[in-house]
Amino acid sequence: MVRAKKPRAPALQQGTQTSDAVFKGWQKTDLGESFALYNVTAAGHPSLGSTVTGKSLLALNLQIPRTPLRPVKT
Repeated sequence: MVRAKKPRAPALQQGTQTSDAVFKGWQKTDLGESFALYNVTAAGHPSLGSTVTGKSLLALNLQIPRTPLRPVKT
């Protein structure tokens, strides 16, 4: 008896991540502070394509992606 193999999902490339947003950069305020900005990438989310802060991501129930360290003030 020959058994049919179960189809397998294609393997993800190493380093491939699914995330709700991507880091875009740091925005400086008039006071010289800075905050991170992200673009929403969650498929089907009403805010898809919007640029938001980390606080906004949390309010939208989305995960904050890895974020580089804040630049040092000079």
